[in-house]
Amino acid sequence: MKILKYFSLTTVLILCFISCKKDDDGSVDSIPANDYTEQHIIENDSIIDFMQNHFYNYEDFSNLATSDGPELIIDSIKGDNIDKISIYEQVSSLEINVKDSDGNLFPHTAYYVIIREGIGDNPTVADSVFVKYKGMLLNKDVFDQRNAPIWLQAKNVVRGFQEFVPLLKKGNINTNSDGTYNFTNFGIGFVIMPSGLGYYNGGTSNIPQYSPLIFQVQMMTLNRTDHDNDTVLTILEDLDGDSNFDNDDTDSDTIPDYQDPDDDNDGILTKDEYDVDGDGVADDTDGDGIPDYLDNE
Repeated sequence: MKILKYFSLTTVLILCFISCKKDDDGSVDSIPANDYTEQHIIENDSIIDFMQNHFYNYEDFSNLATSDGPELIIDSIKGDNIDKISIYEQVSSLEINVKDSDGNLFPHTAYYVIIREGIGDNPTVADSVFVKYKGMLLNKDVFDQRNAPIWLQAKNVVRGFQEFVPLLKKGNINTNSDGTYNFTNFGIGFVIMPSGLGYYNGGTSNIPQYSPLIFQVQMMTLNRTDHDNDTVLTILEDLDGDSNFDNDDTDSDTIPDYQDPDDDNDGILTKDEYDVDGDGVADDTDGDGIPDYLDNE
């Protein structure tokens, strides 16, 4: 193997109940979860077999016009397609740790192809992204698709989607004379992930339990997020770097730092002690290695 500044804040904050979100009202009854390690071995073998015996429509993505973003189509390598290059020969891999309820870490492997990188900034796992996407199962059934771009909070989607999005870059935004806009040179790619990075034993009404998932993503643009408006970007409030923003709570007041305007509960708002001198570095007045906004002593 080898933002739009003219989008309204309301638009940015819309969170639709879509299949790539962590939770879904169509969830089915859960069963006791399988062992993470054993389940990942089973699914990883299935994913590798799938990639070795399938190809995607890579020829449709060659010599793309800057505004083009063809739909991902996956088919079997057989018959007239026997000479196609397999997905397995084109993917890169990404190892992502999944934490169970006891805090134990279990490595999971996602496989991805970057078809077009894009030309702008990469989002982080915390940012709002404006994307088109298509979600499929390994049997190629489509369980969700957005042909028009939609805003998503990257931290609110399934883990594999969340970790893949930062590998793509946003495109250019072009405003037309009639006030409409279009995107060019945006990032395009797809990721194949085990269920541990998706819904695992939860499933939804159209995604069975323990289902590996495939997502094609077209990354139009992004907005950096600061959920509590404390001048500290949300990505910087993930202190342990595990992409879970709800388990970082410096002052143990049950309010995660990314939603807490006073992270250390010292009575001084974070925005008033984070970077007072404006040098772009968090202030540490007493030089103890703990930034002022996290230091209540």
